[in-house]
Amino acid sequence: MKRALVLVAMAFFGSASLAQVKTATVGVLTALPPAEYRPHLQGLQKGLRELGYVEGRNLKLEVRYAEGKMQRLPELAGQLTGIPVDVLVTAGSYVTRVARQSTRDVPIVMAYAGDPVGGGLADSLSRPGGRITGMTTLSPQLGGKRLEILRQVLPAVDEVGVLWNPNVPERVIQFKDTQAAAQALRIAVHSFEVRRAEEIEPALKAASAKRLDALIILSDGLLDAHLRKVAELAARHKLVTVHQNRRGTQLGALFSYGPNNSHLHYRAAVYVDKILKGAKPAELPIEQPTQFELVLNLKTAKALGITIPDSVLVRADEVIQ
Repeated sequence: MKRALVLVAMAFFGSASLAQVKTATVGVLTALPPAEYRPHLQGLQKGLRELGYVEGRNLKLEVRYAEGKMQRLPELAGQLTGIPVDVLVTAGSYVTRVARQSTRDVPIVMAYAGDPVGGGLADSLSRPGGRITGMTTLSPQLGGKRLEILRQVLPAVDEVGVLWNPNVPERVIQFKDTQAAAQALRIAVHSFEVRRAEEIEPALKAASAKRLDALIILSDGLLDAHLRKVAELAARHKLVTVHQNRRGTQLGALFSYGPNNSHLHYRAAVYVDKILKGAKPAELPIEQPTQFELVLNLKTAKALGITIPDSVLVRADEVIQ
């Protein structure tokens, strides 16, 4: 009898031990190349590590990079489904939309996205209603805030351009928000649309010909993947550029204002953990950012002959010399 009890106990604790070390397979899909995406991936890895997930022990990360070739995203999403992954982490609204269309039942965690409700990715922020949840960069005041900072830096600003991708529903919403904020500030807005990589150079050339005071770049998978090219062309045409995130400023934008995408990836790990433990994405509220950062590039300002006022400098979270 005692021997039987011992065997039962060994079997129970042995199976419990195996359950604890079961490897979770998490897929990650991004339009960016590896070098550009690395800081964001590190944010996700840090978040997962703090929640007890260690690569090589109980976690396997499968990362797929489209490297700016947006047409590859459905194929890459299919690869991740075929592994299969337990959860799929996506970077950006367009990538999330492709992942939803290319997969059937895999839970999706947005590491960041625009307006998931307005863009049709979720029923509401509080109850997403489908298999997509996670983080959003949605904040209605951001377009106006960037324009306000721009006016503090360039008081005479009265004409700005917006470089954006109208194929992404969330960018349409964001562009309209920027238009409304500009109208309130009596700033004229010129639209420069980019749907494919081949359209980036002509769009920037057209923006340069308009002799704008500044060009605002609205992030999406396509423009983010080709951000270095955008920065090089903007510098060549001596365009004052404003971006949504710090990567743009690191590459030469005058300033950026918005959420930190690496931190959003860090927060996305919480959603991955909950789903792996049995939570339903439909019932996990989508989280909005509460922290925004202002990053200034003084090297760019000097090259363009712009003096950043002290009132803006003291508010900066980071200053690139």
